[in-house]
Amino acid sequence: MEDAEKKEKIAKILPALSTQEIDDFLPFLEEKHAEGGTILVSQGDTDRDLYLLLNGSFSAFYKIRVNLTSVATNIGNFPGPGILGEVNLVLDNTRTATVVAREACDYLYLSKDTFDEISDKCPSIAIKILTASAAIINGRFESMRKNMYSSIIHDSPTVPVGITRLGRLLGNWTRVPEEISKKLFADFDGENFNS
Repeated sequence: MEDAEKKEKIAKILPALSTQEIDDFLPFLEEKHAEGGTILVSQGDTDRDLYLLLNGSFSAFYKIRVNLTSVATNIGNFPGPGILGEVNLVLDNTRTATVVAREACDYLYLSKDTFDEISDKCPSIAIKILTASAAIINGRFESMRKNMYSSIIHDSPTVPVGITRLGRLLGNWTRVPEEISKKLFADFDGENFNS
């Protein structure tokens, strides 16, 4: 892939980077290719590398154990361009899913060691990568939270039953009296889960 095309893709993936920052960032990245079926990251691994997916399509899988039985689930499918590996880069955590290329794809690889070098030499680029990563993580969490709350409340026969069900799932939730609610939230009606 030509540098101009790579720079165009990086601008889509990390729109906060200026043209000069993209020029400075590109030499740190290693261009790679993966065939369909290639596992890019594996759930439970502890590496902290980042992938800028330039094209292709991908599937994410999550494995759990339920009553001593292993269950693998497909938790999502998504196209490139995009970022993969942002959770570990930010949190120094274990990989939360296994991601497989569904078709041949190209990506730019950034090792954690190289990211640390960027942090020293070009801190504005590192900050923008971390900010983009945090936005992705927050967006996924908010989507999951809203879907979960909506499903629980919508499937409940009454609001009190829905609140009780949320409390069992998330901890000690109790409905507060209306006068306290008005003091706490003034003109904010709250998120709507019934529309």
